[in-house]
Amino acid sequence: MSGAAAPEPARAGEPATAGGPVRPRRPARPVGSTRPKPGTGRGPLLPVPDLAGPKVLLGVVWAIGTTAAVLVGPIVLALWFAPTAAVAAAQIARSWKGRPEGRRPRPEVATAAAAVMVLGAPFGIAGLVAGVVLGAGGTAAWMTFAGPRADDGAPAVHPAALVLTWLSAMGPAAAAVGPVLLRDHGVVAALVVVTYALVYDAASWIVGSGTRHHWIGPLAGIACIASVTVGIAGIFPQFKGGSAWQLGALALVVAPLGPPVATLLLGSRARAPAWRRLDSLLVMGPVWAVFAALLIG
Repeated sequence: MSGAAAPEPARAGEPATAGGPVRPRRPARPVGSTRPKPGTGRGPLLPVPDLAGPKVLLGVVWAIGTTAAVLVGPIVLALWFAPTAAVAAAQIARSWKGRPEGRRPRPEVATAAAAVMVLGAPFGIAGLVAGVVLGAGGTAAWMTFAGPRADDGAPAVHPAALVLTWLSAMGPAAAAVGPVLLRDHGVVAALVVVTYALVYDAASWIVGSGTRHHWIGPLAGIACIASVTVGIAGIFPQFKGGSAWQLGALALVVAPLGPPVATLLLGSRARAPAWRRLDSLLVMGPVWAVFAALLIG
């Protein structure tokens, strides 16, 4: 009798070999995806590329529409950005639905406040300030008089709900107003900053969706911004001296900051496609606008 153990009999539905049954392997997880995790945390600070839906088509439509709006004028650009900012504000507010009742932001209030601020930007700094004051005052009034009430009928608005509602509106508005304010003073600077945002988003999504390392996508976006800067320095005479290189270097630093800061504004891992459409402009939009105004007027 041989001392070797007899092969294990194959189970029903399993292919058998001379050495025993072959267990089917678990399907490989698609590259660029992440395994769902329980809980309501924000997930990774650097957002994982969202592969759901016709992302390429939507990205092309967004790029064409944004570029066309910049070329037409500041009012059209504000009208293009305002609906996206309003939807993004609602998505941010809804991501906090896990908070206790009475401490949640109000999506409808955040939507209105974000749209008002963006629509004030085409009229310069005065219009933006008026939009911010109207948005802040309207948010406080709406939540005070139309919000929950105590047993004695007095307003029972929790400060956390008011702050979160205002932050939900401010984030998308801040991302949109920079290009709009720049367009009020000329087409070139506004076109450059939205081009930086578009190429960063495209490269980050395309390259990031093919790797499990979250930092590869932003690195590709930075490389594309550097390439675009070379062309800008040689094409546009509006950039005097080394201003094109200085503003390009600034974009390299601030563009990657937008998506993680946008993640911090979200209360959960809920999908926020409109917010992710604007997130690369969250820091770059206002910061780059200020330095562009100082360097090129």
